Amino acid sequence: DTLVAFTNQGRTFRLPVASISQTPVRAKGQRINSSITLREDEKIVALIPDSGGEHIAIVGERGWVTLIRASFVGKNLIPGTVYLDTKKHGPLAAACWANRDEDLFVVTAQGLAIRFPLARVSASGSLGIRLERDDSVTAITSVQEESGVFLIGDDGKGTIRLMSGFAANKNPGGGGKKAIKATRLAGMVTVDGETDIFVISQHSKIIRFTADEVPSKTGVVQGVNCIALRGDEVVACTASRNIKTEEA
Repeated sequence: DTLVAFTNQGRTFRLPVASISQTPVRAKGQRINSSITLREDEKIVALIPDSGGEHIAIVGERGWVTLIRASFVGKNLIPGTVYLDTKKHGPLAAACWANRDEDLFVVTAQGLAIRFPLARVSASGSLGIRLERDDSVTAITSVQEESGVFLIGDDGKGTIRLMSGFAANKNPGGGGKKAIKATRLAGMVTVDGETDIFVISQHSKIIRFTADEVPSKTGVVQGVNCIALRGDEVVACTASRNIKTEEA
């Protein structure tokens, strides 16, 4: 498999999974400079599979959303290709796969969010969300009317917001509505009943649980404890499809 990596400076790379060595639990891990050469003050902010939809939607911290065709991040990608002008739109914050008939759900560090049709994003990009003072975009994901979105704060409290209770705007660029009561949002991912959620902390602690263990809500809540933290904070979350196969 191959991952598509995006950095805060807007650069894009392909990262072969085989280049990352498997290590025992509590191992120090390895630097990925052998596959990706990072500049000073540059860091990876998004890692997604190299396939998963028609477009990749990327968003800057100031709320600007840009769509990248799937073919543009294929095997012929020039390492370091820039798809977001970070000088104009701020550091790249997040990325996700999306299809033309889906909506995009953008959420900020203060837990404000907006939902709008992907088809309304112009070819040159569009302002996705109008930000309040001292706020910035944290995450983006693709959703449909029946989707649920897992949101978690840096304090380890999370919830699943049902999109049936979060009305979509006709166009991008509006003000955000409260999606979760959190001091600072740490991450977000679209889930369903067959999804396993992984939450990762600053101290590299990880917990895995099924999405149906988290209460689904149509309104704004603070969330439930998803991971026990001591002098630590949540920094990311992701999900994996948990498909149970039947024996013949």
